[in-house]
Amino acid sequence: MRIPAFALLAAPLLLLACGGDDTGGETSGNGTTTGAGGGTTTGEGGSGSGGSGSGGGGPSTLFPLAVGYAWTYDVASVGAGSVCATGQHTSTVIGTGPLAGKDAFEVSSWCTGAGGSNQYALGEGDLVYFYYSGDWLNVLDVPVEEGHTWSYFNTSFTWRNAGTVTVPAGTFDDCWTAEQNVSYSAYSTYCRGVGLTRSYSEDLNGDGWDAQLASTTGL
Repeated sequence: MRIPAFALLAAPLLLLACGGDDTGGETSGNGTTTGAGGGTTTGEGGSGSGGSGSGGGGPSTLFPLAVGYAWTYDVASVGAGSVCATGQHTSTVIGTGPLAGKDAFEVSSWCTGAGGSNQYALGEGDLVYFYYSGDWLNVLDVPVEEGHTWSYFNTSFTWRNAGTVTVPAGTFDDCWTAEQNVSYSAYSTYCRGVGLTRSYSEDLNGDGWDAQLASTTGL
C-alpha cells in the first residue's frame, strides 16, 4: 500500500515521497511523502522570524515556509522503477490560506511523476502538519531528538541526528533524518534553516529514488 512525505518539503511536505508498506520518502497528496519541519514559529501559520509571504517558518526552522520559497532537487531513479521523474525539479510555496481550521501553505511537489501540490500547516516548535483526506496529520513531530518515534498513516518515523550533511546545494549543519520504520530503506533529511535536503527510498524490489537539494530560492 502506498501512502501520501517529505515531505518530505518539502517539503515539509515533507514530504513531502512515497511511504507505507511498500515504499517511503517524501509526501505528496497522491502517493508520495515529504516531511516538513517547524522550529521557532509563532504557532500554526505564524509569522516566524523571517520569510517574505503571509506567515511562515523563519530561518531557524527545519522546514521554512513562506510564499515564494523554492527548493530545486536533483532527482535520480534507484533501480528500475520510481514514481518520481528523474532530472532537476522544483518545489515551490505557491500560496497560503485557511484550510480545516489551520493556516495552510500550498507547496508544489518536486516529485513530478506524482504531480500536484500538498498542504502543510505549522504547529508549535518543530511540529508540522500535512493535510490528507480531510485530516491534518503530524508529518514532522516533536520533540526533535534522537530516537523520538511517531505514527503516520499505517507506518511510523523515528528522528535520527544527521549532524552535518553535504548535498549539491552545499554543506549544512543541524540536520535531522526522519527515518521510516520499515524493512527497506526510506528516509527524509531536513537541515535547520534550509528544509528538505534529501529524500531517499528503496523498496523491497530495489526500486525508488534519490532526491538531493541542488539550490534554494528566497531562503
